[in-house]
Order: sequence, then C-alpha cells, then structure tokens
Amino acid sequence: MQIEFSFSSVVDILSIATAFMLGLLFLTIKSKNKRANIFLCLFLWSLTIEVYNAFSHNFTETITPVLETTLFTILFLMLYVNLTINNTFKKWFLVLFIPGMLLNIVFFFNNEMDDFRPLEYLFNIGLLLYILKILKQHKNHVTNYYSDLEHKTLSWIKAIVFVFLGFHAFWITEDIIAFQNEDIATHFVLLSSILTLFMIYWIGYNGFSQSEIFKNKLFTTTEEIIQVKNEIASPSDETNQKFEKLKEKIISGKLFTNTELNLRSLSESLGVKEKELSSLINTHAKTNFYQFINHFRVDEFKRLLQSPKAKQLSILGLAQEAGFKSKSTFYTAFKSIEGMTPKAFELSLKMSE
Repeated sequence: MQIEFSFSSVVDILSIATAFMLGLLFLTIKSKNKRANIFLCLFLWSLTIEVYNAFSHNFTETITPVLETTLFTILFLMLYVNLTINNTFKKWFLVLFIPGMLLNIVFFFNNEMDDFRPLEYLFNIGLLLYILKILKQHKNHVTNYYSDLEHKTLSWIKAIVFVFLGFHAFWITEDIIAFQNEDIATHFVLLSSILTLFMIYWIGYNGFSQSEIFKNKLFTTTEEIIQVKNEIASPSDETNQKFEKLKEKIISGKLFTNTELNLRSLSESLGVKEKELSSLINTHAKTNFYQFINHFRVDEFKRLLQSPKAKQLSILGLAQEAGFKSKSTFYTAFKSIEGMTPKAFELSLKMSE
C-alpha cells in the first residue's frame, strides 16, 4: 500500500498525532472537572478521526474509515462547555447523537458523503450558535462572580467556537469554488489542514500554560449564586461591618496595587470565601469586583499625581503604580469614574495651582 506523501499529508499526520495525545492527556489528568474533560478528550479524538478521514484520501487504494465523526466533534465540544459551566445534562442532548449515528449507517453502505455536506454544515453551525447562547446566558447569571480564571476560560471556549464558525464558512466557500475550479480548491484543502494543526496546538498551549483551567471546577453554579444572594440579600449591620473591615484591609495593605489581582487572589489574601466576598461587594458597594477595585486604583493614581513620583514617572507609569495593568483599562476606568481623561485631570490640577 502506497501513500502519496506531500506537505499536506505531513501536516495531517502531525494533527492526528497531536490531537490524539492531547485527548489522552485531558482524559488522564487529575482534575475536579473530570466529567467535562472526558468530553474534551472525545472532542479531540473525534477531530483526530476527521483529520484521518481527510488524510486517507492520500492513499492510492480506497480505505473505508472506521467512523464518520463530522456530526460528533462539535457535539462533544458543546457537552464539554455545558459541563464546564456547571449546567445540568439535559435528556434531549441524547437526541443530538441520532444524526451522527444515522450518518454512519448511511456511510456504511455508501462512502460518498458529499450529498449530506449541507446538512452537516447546518447541524454543526446550529450547535456552535447554541454554545454561544449558553455562554451568554451563563455570563448574564454570574457576571459579578467571575474571577480572572473564569474570564480566561470563557474567552478560550468562545475563541474555539469562533474558529469553528470560521472553518465552516471556509469549507462552504471551498465547496462552492470546487464546482468552478478544482485547482483552487486544492489550495483551500492545504490551508484548512494548516489551520487545523494550529488550532490543535493552540488547545495544547492552553492546556499546558493554563493547566488550572482543566484541573479545577471553575464556575459557580446558578444555584450557589442564588443561595449566596439570599444569605446577603438584605444588608445587615453585621455584613456591613464585615464589608467595612475588608475594605480597610484592602486600603491599608494597598492590595489593589497588585496588577494581577483578581477575585480569587483577593479572597485568599483577606481570608474570606470568593463567593461571599463577591456578594459583599455587590450588596454594599453596589458594583462588581473590577469596578470596586478600580475605584481604589483611580484614587491612588490621583494621589500619586500630586506626589514627587509625578516628576519621575509618566501618566502610564503612575497608573501601573496604582495597580492598572494596561493603558486601555486605565483610561476606560478613569474616564468612567472621573468623567474626563487622565490628561485632562492633570491639566485641571495644574490650572488650580
């Protein structure tokens, strides 16, 4: 049996090997998010089979792939997302496996799948849009309860979804062009293989550089949020005193000047549960964590602007001293709180002298 090796086939082999090994990694890693990671593994292994099926066309002899997984890959991703954000597994999810099972029955008797391609695209795009919908719904429930880690995870998941939406637009364009010019279509196939490899390595990069995303159960459930809200729904003298003490610790220790500060790290520094701290901030400060912390940072920046350090550092340097990590975050927060730009505020100070 001979294989027509080409740059495209080498890329496919790398994708197959990498996706399989990453799936094995996520399956065996010790994690509090084990159930979700099983579906992440299945997502990668399903993608492995998809790439193998495309790679098998390089064989000079016809080979029938074991499975046709094009209707399972995005489904496994959706189930991974659903469990990661602690949504319950709904029984109707099982119905979504039926199209893939029927496709494999048809594929067993007829290897030609081009006739089913439009239905495949519609099914997968529908699932991708559903993933975006449940992510949006979850964000609306827990916006004020996010720490940096949850933001990173949501961004990572959203990026995966948008990449796949891009892939489907790409593949639809490829199919349309193939009717007109097969030579141009071959370039699309190569580019698709390269992009797939990059996406797989990108998933791996997130797995190693942000391993806490896959090891921890990151998200607060909606039920937990309701419970905490009910506990501190009516501000009492006791909760108000606790909030004021925590605020004093933040100010006296200048904890807000840590540019890497997030809800989780602050709760650890203060010795209070993350959900309780978030609820105290929401209840008594009437704002979310980031806006609460940025008020301290803006006040610190204003103090620094009138100190000897103002002669040594630029506006951005002073902002970083106050705890702001980026220029854009600083300018947005300052204008939102003070109603003017930092430069305009500096000029107003000079005019008042």
